[in-house]
Amino acid sequence: MGTLTLSASPLLWEQFLVGALDGEAGLRPELRSILPRWQRSRSLGAPSTGQPDEGPSVGSLALVERRARLEPVWHELGGMLEMLSAAPLPSGRVALLADREGVILATRSSGGDFTHHADYVRLVEGACWDETSRGTNAIGTALAESSAVAVVGPAHYAQRHHGLVCYAAPVHDPFGELVAVLDVTGPAGAADPLVLVAVASVAHAAEARLREVAWARVAAAARGGLESRLSREDGPVLVVEPMGRVSRFNASARALLGGQGPMAVEAALGVSWRVLTDAALRGVALETRLASQGPAWRIHAEAVGTGDGSSALAVLVRLESSGVRSLGMTPGSADSRPAAEPSPEGRATRTLSRDLWGADTVVPPGPWAALKGNDPQHRATLREAERFAPTSLPVLLLSETGTGKELLARALHAASTVATGPFVAVNCGALSPALLESELFGHAPGAFTGARVGGAEGKLAAADGGTLFLDELAEMPPALQVLLLRVLEDGAYSRVGESRVRRSRFRLVGATCRDLDAAVRTGAFRSDLYFRLQGAVLRLPPLRERNDLPELAHALLRRLSEDEGLATPSISAAALTRLAAHPWPGNVRELKTLLRLALVRAAGAPVLDVDALPSGLGSPLSPGAQVEPRPAAPPVSSPPSQPSASAAAGPLRELEARAIQEALALSGGNVAQAARRLGIARSTLYRMAERFGITLPSRA
Repeated sequence: MGTLTLSASPLLWEQFLVGALDGEAGLRPELRSILPRWQRSRSLGAPSTGQPDEGPSVGSLALVERRARLEPVWHELGGMLEMLSAAPLPSGRVALLADREGVILATRSSGGDFTHHADYVRLVEGACWDETSRGTNAIGTALAESSAVAVVGPAHYAQRHHGLVCYAAPVHDPFGELVAVLDVTGPAGAADPLVLVAVASVAHAAEARLREVAWARVAAAARGGLESRLSREDGPVLVVEPMGRVSRFNASARALLGGQGPMAVEAALGVSWRVLTDAALRGVALETRLASQGPAWRIHAEAVGTGDGSSALAVLVRLESSGVRSLGMTPGSADSRPAAEPSPEGRATRTLSRDLWGADTVVPPGPWAALKGNDPQHRATLREAERFAPTSLPVLLLSETGTGKELLARALHAASTVATGPFVAVNCGALSPALLESELFGHAPGAFTGARVGGAEGKLAAADGGTLFLDELAEMPPALQVLLLRVLEDGAYSRVGESRVRRSRFRLVGATCRDLDAAVRTGAFRSDLYFRLQGAVLRLPPLRERNDLPELAHALLRRLSEDEGLATPSISAAALTRLAAHPWPGNVRELKTLLRLALVRAAGAPVLDVDALPSGLGSPLSPGAQVEPRPAAPPVSSPPSQPSASAAAGPLRELEARAIQEALALSGGNVAQAARRLGIARSTLYRMAERFGITLPSRA
């Protein structure tokens, strides 16, 4: 993703308005960037001054409809907005999420005096910030040019916005279509080029997440055809997902490649993901050898989930013997097809499988490899997960936000007996009760205003034969909890607006960061549903309780470097000390985002040092201070018949309460500042304080 910074002086802007700059773009270097954008704004008829109510706005109902258009990825984009607003950026800013037409769908303020100014210039939900309405500005220009943009002070076309500095980056769907814009805006006097880097990095992460969601939807819709091909083909057949991950095999391919879990297509077949997708889209075959001096194979690739004809969400690969044999073997003879030597990745996986979860195992094999780390408590949770994965028991994940609950849910699915079925994820906290019911159960044609003409099947139908992952389960309204309980009992349900009874069989994995015991006591969560769900309870430890931060940081940095095509830098001891001092309210997700930003700031240096980290991260140790060792985490044991989430979270509750009290003390009792220090929303701080019995100033 390219970046663009637009700046100008008030004098240049005044000269442009009177026509003194027309025709000079090629003569004056300072005009080459800004003048074409101003001229485009003028041709669109944008106002050059502006009024408090300038530009079109949409009402609350239209705003809900616009958000609904982004389903089911609204939660992912909203999560990225939360991450952006929680990033260690200077105060007095507002983070925004706008749709592809420039209408602001959500805002998150960092507080301060700028909040009032943001309202004054219409940086509010429902306001439109495309170039037609407001001329050159970060949101509108990012939409127009599909690039990350910074617009500083008088570079804004409208004089009313000359006091702003805006940073925006577009978010594209897996097929390259622009779907949203992430933006951070603040006072022009606090301009900082690193903010543009942060916004562009978060947008990049959002695009990666949307690719995962899109593939999950396509996989659910096309699973019948894919599974049919995998089962009926006698020869080796496999499915490859972005960016080159082999996710499924039939028996013949598994025997040929010598692997059990996901592996890289380049290691398995000797071709890259880009070459494979290009062959699939052009309909051409490829030739490969799976082992040195081994038999040659022809690769027939078919694209799955194509967008505009230039991309694919997955590739179905069929391997066919080309008839070429080495070492003088005769085609068709019994000895002409020796077992292929497995790839280095396959050999490593098989070696690790012989010593699964052994003392020297750093990363568990197969589907668990994505959950990186060598912390004892973390590994103990994965051992429990491995025990429960092959069963039909529902699984409840009780962990903080950002610890990797969805990664664990996907690993449970991949290691289960329904691994060949779909994995369908639903965030219960991202939708209104009405939308959530329609999303889960589907709806009949004409069931409500705005319903699809042909109706919708819903996530329950999509998850039939696979795994249904309900994230933020505690946010589900009571009425839907009753309906879900019935589905869990006998698989029966009806679509919204329909009396016909349908059935779906799936493995349920639920997740929440809330205290379910407390929710049951207050009546916010039904006790009968709670007891139905607690077949197996797993907890991923928060990052601040883990003792493998250096190993985890190195692993994440290595993967981020590979994604960007860069050499992996090492991390200095001083940088690791600073990382260890941070409380990590966003857990592994926050660490990954911070490392991506640090990688950009390091600018290719072989060692990632403290100067690549945000200045406000953690707190440096005073000279001679001693770092207390982290206590060893207790092992995770088998859950009792009625596990208590609150008992398991005792140490966590103490740490959270202490962190809140310290943040309030450092902020002088200012709740907004304390929330920013903790990296959480102010509403979340109020909720946590109420849970811990901490008295806060009134919300007013």
